Amino acid sequence: MPTVPAAALPDRWFRTTPDSAVLPRPRLLARSLVDVTVLDDRIRAYERLTGTPADLRMPIPDFGGLELAAVGNMLLIASARPFTPIQRRTAYSVIVPSLDGALRRLDQVGGTVLEPPETILPGSRARVRFPDGAIAELVEHRPNPGERPRPPEPRTTGDSGVRLLLRKAVSRSVFASLVRLYETVLGTDRDTRLHLDAPDGTELATVGNLLLVGTDEPESTRTAHVRLALVTPAPRDVPGARPAGHRLVRLEDGSVAEVWDSATGLRAPHAAPARAPRGTGAP
Repeated sequence: MPTVPAAALPDRWFRTTPDSAVLPRPRLLARSLVDVTVLDDRIRAYERLTGTPADLRMPIPDFGGLELAAVGNMLLIASARPFTPIQRRTAYSVIVPSLDGALRRLDQVGGTVLEPPETILPGSRARVRFPDGAIAELVEHRPNPGERPRPPEPRTTGDSGVRLLLRKAVSRSVFASLVRLYETVLGTDRDTRLHLDAPDGTELATVGNLLLVGTDEPESTRTAHVRLALVTPAPRDVPGARPAGHRLVRLEDGSVAEVWDSATGLRAPHAAPARAPRGTGAP
């Protein structure tokens, strides 16, 4: 494993969890690609939105000068260079307890490895395609020599009451199969499944921090590209957001998110351990 060059590690490098082997299940992250000059501003914007401090920041000079930061369920990927087409098409980053275990789960559901495993500064990675067509980068974190967990820096943002989730909307006919797919890919059971009392019969499920929406209602069908959701007790008062359509808001970085009232019954993820792939004892 590469060691962290001293020149590449100013105070910006920190990880609350340097070893992802301790995670109870994969950590699914949305991705926002930004210019490196605005990274600090974007970190502060998501800290205000979610009321949580960044828990990961990593300059990665051996990957073309990238710098990463995670705030809640958002991974900010900053670069001084233009992003490649595959970076732009990648929907998720997933921090996994075990890369081998994640690849076994992927094989179980018929996914595809696009870029094979390789060693990188945080640990190891692979880029894959899930059976639903979504492209994800799987990353296994391991501590570098001498690295210790570093708690997030305290912030004065306070608790905003907003949960940021990843969102994927599909027709009701494939909703149940998509829930099963992500339960297997993420190695965990769903936390919530709801059938809303609405004319179109919208169904909701959360698998970890992924919100799956099953609906044939025209407005939701038109917003199938929206990849973020916000769950909040105050849907009309989302920090830093502007209205962008029916139940949609535009965030400070330009991303569009669907807003759900927490009274709907979307529960926070439970802390149950990850499921092992069938037929193996691997994580």
